[in-house]
Amino acid sequence: MKPICLETQILNKYKTIIFRELIKLVWNENLDNIDDIPKNILEHVKSESNQEIDEDTIINLIRVILGLNPLESIENIRLKDMIYESINLDKVEMPIISIIDDACKYCDNTKYECLIKNKHINCNKQNTCSACGECISKCKLGAISDKIEFIPIINILKNKKHPVYAILAPAFTGQFGEDISSGILRGALKSIGFKDMIEVALAADILTIIEAYHYYEHMKNNNKDYFITSCCCPVWVSLIKSKFPEIVGNISSSVSPMIACARIIKVLNPEAKVVFIGPCIAKKKEAISEDLKGDVDFVLTFQELDEIFKALNVNFLHIKEDNRLESSYCGRVYAKSGGVSKSIEMVLKEIDEYIKFNPIAFQGPKECMEGLEKLINKEIDVTFIEGMGCKGGCIGGPKKLIPLDEGEKYMDKYLQESKLETPFDNLNVAQFLLEIGIKKIEDLGDTNQDKIQQIFNRNIEN
Repeated sequence: MKPICLETQILNKYKTIIFRELIKLVWNENLDNIDDIPKNILEHVKSESNQEIDEDTIINLIRVILGLNPLESIENIRLKDMIYESINLDKVEMPIISIIDDACKYCDNTKYECLIKNKHINCNKQNTCSACGECISKCKLGAISDKIEFIPIINILKNKKHPVYAILAPAFTGQFGEDISSGILRGALKSIGFKDMIEVALAADILTIIEAYHYYEHMKNNNKDYFITSCCCPVWVSLIKSKFPEIVGNISSSVSPMIACARIIKVLNPEAKVVFIGPCIAKKKEAISEDLKGDVDFVLTFQELDEIFKALNVNFLHIKEDNRLESSYCGRVYAKSGGVSKSIEMVLKEIDEYIKFNPIAFQGPKECMEGLEKLINKEIDVTFIEGMGCKGGCIGGPKKLIPLDEGEKYMDKYLQESKLETPFDNLNVAQFLLEIGIKKIEDLGDTNQDKIQQIFNRNIEN
């Protein structure tokens, strides 16, 4: 029988509807009729679009929304039991990106080689998938999907046993509306149970100094070599480790700003839970990587947070703005392609204005791959190499809320508004470092210090 071609991305459409409904029911502890959701969704699909989806597909879609793996057989599976399984998750397990195989029968597979049927996504099992999210947008049914990690957070937010800190990617600006500042988002997050919100750009300020010192020491001892930044992008790091292992030794050992921010919070408060919020799917995988797991507890995307606010009736007009200046220009510009390079250059001038610095930045999977091939073949002569898995950088991430050109406009405005130029101007950096036992900013240059190793370094070869 010829497959019925469903409406394009129809499962993503219903993923949003189901997610919002599950948030309301779990938040309000109203689970009495929750097992009716699959039947209601099936009826809704049929009445709205005159199309049919089987119950197995819907239930496995719900499992992904709950942060669980799809099942080959859903016989005798009750939605209420799945809810309790999700609520009690300590962390979401691999793979981050899942296939809802039941949907394959609805695909006519005429326009392109089907990613699902060829099982390309199963590279998750070999840990080679970077979780960039490109396959999600290419699956015409929406049957490739990243897990959502909010349902496991609800009880933690409500029972107050652990203080829950949101850490917000600098790409947030403009995503939730033209006038929605970090202070309004902080207030909104506090209104649903978060203890506080910290801008990851503050950790990026600290990492800028560390990366600049790493580069300085690297070039001082080997000025014919090059240095590859590991900051920000897990897609970039994953690409190098899987495709270009011969240059892994040139990658900085610094953690990303997300990990640094989470580690600082947990040094200051070991009971804390940390939730990263950004435009990136790959951050979900980074958070559970073998050498980093336990630092960030859960990851949400901008699109998911937008749905959470809507489901919980959070009205920005009624939110008391909770503003504070946390980051410099250098920390904020990490959200743009070329931003890490710009930040390092600005800080290097304060460390040693005569050190050679010849950067290049790649953006998007294709350009990153081609750029690294040119590097291997000695077709480019540079000393500092930055890569971002998304075109435009983090502001072009797969779970952004606004188009890239708008994101660039808002980011430029956010940068212009910065009252601090470099991390050396940022008193917050000095205060945070003092609280974790590092007496002054310049001590970050001693990268062999136990405290610096513990918080800001990783074994990049793992």
